[in-house]
Amino acid sequence: MGLLEDKLKVLPDHPGVYLMLAGDGQILYIGKANSLRKRVRSYFSGRPDRAKTALLLTRVCDVEVILAGSEIEALLLENNLIKKHRPPFNIELKDDKNYPYVRLDRSQTFPRFEVVRRRRADGARYFGPFPAVGALRTTLGILNKHFRLRRCRGERFVNRVRPCLNYQINLCAAPCCEKVSPVEYRRSITSAALILGGRGRPVLKSLERRMQKAAEGLDFEVAAGLRDSLADLKLVLETQTIDAGRDEDLDVLGVASRLDGASVLYLLTIRRGNVVGGRPFSFFEYGGRREELPGAFLQRHYGDAGEGDRPPPTIVVPEHGEAVAALESWLSRIRGHRVELLVPGRGRRLQLLRLAQKNAEDYLVRQIDGEDFPGQALRELIKVCKFKGLPEVIEGVDISNLSEDCVVASLVCFRGGQASKSEYRHYRLDGVAPDDFARMAEVVRRRFSGENCRPHPDLLLLDGGRPQLEAVSRVLRELDIEVPLVAVAKGRDQQGRKDHQVPDRFYQPGRKDALSLTPRSPGARLLQQVRDEAHRFAINYHRLVRKRERETVLVEIEGIGKKRALRLLQVFGSVEKIAPATPEELVVKARLPFPVACKVCEFLQQYR
Repeated sequence: MGLLEDKLKVLPDHPGVYLMLAGDGQILYIGKANSLRKRVRSYFSGRPDRAKTALLLTRVCDVEVILAGSEIEALLLENNLIKKHRPPFNIELKDDKNYPYVRLDRSQTFPRFEVVRRRRADGARYFGPFPAVGALRTTLGILNKHFRLRRCRGERFVNRVRPCLNYQINLCAAPCCEKVSPVEYRRSITSAALILGGRGRPVLKSLERRMQKAAEGLDFEVAAGLRDSLADLKLVLETQTIDAGRDEDLDVLGVASRLDGASVLYLLTIRRGNVVGGRPFSFFEYGGRREELPGAFLQRHYGDAGEGDRPPPTIVVPEHGEAVAALESWLSRIRGHRVELLVPGRGRRLQLLRLAQKNAEDYLVRQIDGEDFPGQALRELIKVCKFKGLPEVIEGVDISNLSEDCVVASLVCFRGGQASKSEYRHYRLDGVAPDDFARMAEVVRRRFSGENCRPHPDLLLLDGGRPQLEAVSRVLRELDIEVPLVAVAKGRDQQGRKDHQVPDRFYQPGRKDALSLTPRSPGARLLQQVRDEAHRFAINYHRLVRKRERETVLVEIEGIGKKRALRLLQVFGSVEKIAPATPEELVVKARLPFPVACKVCEFLQQYR
């Protein structure tokens, strides 16, 4: 650290670029500064505001600086160095195959829309990216249908000698066989491109005028077709765009971060006053300052921009970084006109910024926090339930019965917060005492007794309240087994009826009050998942058992095979409802021969 401290003392008060290096010389992070002395020293004075920045500093052994003539020169130099060295703590923008583009090659005489996964600098026009692939394909289907655009590609289009089926059913204008002029086709593809880019209002107005003219000329068939086209195209525009209040082009950046350094930036793309796209970008390893993230993103996002990706006149950001003037100058060079970085204080632009922030926060919760949900839940259970260790293996028990002659139970297993279906078990409990407490105790007795007993779980979850908890606790004491227990009781109203609006309550042996698990906390959600899975597995097994029993009873009758048994169950619903029927009713309703119907009635006397 001595060499690094000496370098920090003599850093120049000058614009430039700094490189943070590991002990082996690896470049960890590259940044720019108007004053290298102030910026680099700020990293090593005080406590870092982000966990990733703190992690970066633990690995930094040396710092190198490169002087620049101005802030804009420092920005350009930083861009080039990041592209060359790709430091792990700078942001890295990668092509995401989940977000396709639509490509339109305008150099062709009869161009077509193509869905591609990567944008190239080939002179073609690109739309997107589109996060919702299904909605994109629906949109293209509507545009191809109503503007009768070509769909075949390459050699198939060039070598076709007669129109395909799409032309026959009026879904294509057959440019392959010159059934449409290049000028007319170009007009159609231009209208479709306007709608795909969120600028389709003039196209809709033109279609409305044509529809009215056709109606006035009593050409009702054409008017009806245009009316249907208008309805579909309006739906496309409604699902693609959100009114932003002004006829302007701008990008809006929302940022959400966690204390451990994980960040999400959400980019809203607004053209002609409509929000035509939104895309999240995740940054797990970014080691710079939070206020510098939007600027760093803009540098990478527009650094290799093609014609369609040039920055708009206004970019709304949550806060200005130190080099805002240099960044505006650099973006203006790319665009060819002035670009402003704006931090709104009020009005519609502030509302759009909040919308982008909300999307960033939602994505952070769903994609990043969601990945760590099991870990969060297990850690919360340790704290709330006061377990000695992590409840890695959780088993859940549930009882299912509709009558006393068919009682089953299920036991499910979760490992690390995920279902382990190979370890599921089910039990038949027909001979057990007729109450859920005794049945629950019997399941636990079978689970933990015997020579081939599996390893004990870290937590056993019971579906029920304190009575089930006490019954199972007695069984475990009898078997001299220690397994942590938790019971989950469904919420009930003041009359004692189950009520989904009332939160579930969780109980532990030896604790008077319910556990302090909030309804939507990770721990509560995990226990509810185990309870619901045990219930689902028990119900499915119960249905299977009843189905087998009904089939077995009926096929034992002479003259009744699987087909006749199935017909009887379809007509009457159950064996119990078949039993009171007379032979004549069975003949009429189930189309049985009279002798067979008599045998059915005789056999089912025990069910009357």
